[in-house]
Amino acid sequence: MWIVAVLAGLAILIVFILWVPLDMVLHADFDGKPKVRLRLLWLFGLVSRDITGKKEKPAEKRKAPTGKGKRRWVDIGVVYRVLRTRGLLRHIKTFIKDILSCFRFRDIVADFNIGLGDPADTGLMFAIIGPATAFIGSSRVHQIRIEPYFGDDAVFRGHSYGTVRLHPVRLVPPFLKFALSLKTIKVAWILVTNRWKRKK
Repeated sequence: MWIVAVLAGLAILIVFILWVPLDMVLHADFDGKPKVRLRLLWLFGLVSRDITGKKEKPAEKRKAPTGKGKRRWVDIGVVYRVLRTRGLLRHIKTFIKDILSCFRFRDIVADFNIGLGDPADTGLMFAIIGPATAFIGSSRVHQIRIEPYFGDDAVFRGHSYGTVRLHPVRLVPPFLKFALSLKTIKVAWILVTNRWKRKK
């Protein structure tokens, strides 16, 4: 009986973890040296972690690989067979599209001054991107302002802020759809059989 209770509790915990939204907050400042900060917020902000801005410890020196004694796992022939899988590229494109649709962009703010160093080139660039930025900036959710700089120096300065929300449970259907499709299974079978043949 206690095994059933433990399994039920574990299932409830997994559902809870997948259901609670995860927020990714990005700050970027391009005034002088670029500074980018990405912060993850979970459990409605009670749990947070800054995953940028930390100094990495110097890695230990390792000997450069000589390449001797190594065998390639996948050769060109296998890559060709994988790419020949009918509808694979379209299937991957759909998978990426489904994954991106799970993210919800919120509170996007951008304020930049851009100059190419030549007023003519700057004017030409903004003649192309100006209408698009004006349309996006008119949204109540997204506040985007990009203004030209017609000086003689190349300039890219400003700051941006954005929040992306993800419910991890929304990723489950796209991953299952991709992993259980015949195309993915066929590619996996090609890779496994190639690996098995090489071990002989």
